[in-house]
Amino acid sequence: MSNRRKPIETGLTSSVVYPSGLFSLEKDEVYPYERFAYNVLDVGVHGLHVRDLPESITIDFTRLLPGCSPWSINASASVEWAPDGQPLSYHISTPEFTPSMLYMFSAVVTAQLFDDEACDVFRDDPESLGRRIQHFVDGASAGVRAYRDKGIAHAIRAGYETLGLRILDMQNCADDFDMLSKQIAYHEVGHAYIKQFMRDREWTPLQCRAYELMADLVGTEWLYNGMVRNTPDSDEYREFRGLDTYADTIFANAIMSMRAQQANLILAAIAGAQRKQGQLSLAGGETHPPGLQRYQLQHIHLYTLIASNFSKVLSKGQLSAIERDWGDKMDILVRSGVLPLDDLEDSLDLSHCDTINVAADLIVEQNVPELQKVAPFLRETRKHLAHVLQSRKP
Repeated sequence: MSNRRKPIETGLTSSVVYPSGLFSLEKDEVYPYERFAYNVLDVGVHGLHVRDLPESITIDFTRLLPGCSPWSINASASVEWAPDGQPLSYHISTPEFTPSMLYMFSAVVTAQLFDDEACDVFRDDPESLGRRIQHFVDGASAGVRAYRDKGIAHAIRAGYETLGLRILDMQNCADDFDMLSKQIAYHEVGHAYIKQFMRDREWTPLQCRAYELMADLVGTEWLYNGMVRNTPDSDEYREFRGLDTYADTIFANAIMSMRAQQANLILAAIAGAQRKQGQLSLAGGETHPPGLQRYQLQHIHLYTLIASNFSKVLSKGQLSAIERDWGDKMDILVRSGVLPLDDLEDSLDLSHCDTINVAADLIVEQNVPELQKVAPFLRETRKHLAHVLQSRKP
């Protein structure tokens, strides 16, 4: 997408389907659904227009996804076809309770982990991060019990009450939630943007995993554009952010974007626990690459965009600080056990690395504009991994 968007005027419409129970709740309890929907449409309408696809999107918080419960941490994209075989509209769906769970996770876990003072607790006692995650799980579980008995509105209220969340807490975690929901929303729109649905509708497992990597990388590009590249160089924006220079705003937004990726990584491990009887897991599957592989490629792509495009804006000290902040948080995640070492080994399995080459081929085949320069990097990464893994063999 271009740096400056042109207004779009079409006869197509987009819509949002909310659970009716939401409208008996307070602003902070409805906010996660409203904001998630906005983040889908924010990139979706313009992105689909750029790719000559119909900019008709339905965001549905009531559709139960195959194989999922209403409280699964999940989202999906699908397409409705016209009689002539062309795409008519796109659907982005989440289970009913998911947006609220993302908000509770942001309020309880990431708001603490990414607060520079509060994070000292996790550095000194990494296991306390696990306890913080368990606190979030307790709140979500209270919501699940209420959902089974009385429905979505009671589920949201029960989760908030268990965690002690009030409307005033929204100002402390709204940015964390927004950044997290952007990544999930951008990823799902990315599936449509890369024209995955326009290709053969029967994909091999390797192609399915490759499409996930492509959607990840497109979403990363959009995150970079919105949070870093398009940062205004104006006194008004600096006053709004409480910062002094343009370099300061780029630095702050870069840190926020890097942390958001780490938040998504933790959430992926918790989503894995829903499938693994409570054990945190970033394991891959038949249609999804290992979570650590996905995160590593997103992180490298984001950092490369920042360092290469803002090397004359950010000082060496600021670039080093970005790397230190990333390393500090990753150290906490490893020492706390949030990133299981077994999953790290799984992400380096040569069969999973084959996905990277397939993604590079599909980027060229589908002519994804943002990722053309990424394809050679992916191929080199695959060669490097193969060399490293071969050298480790006894």
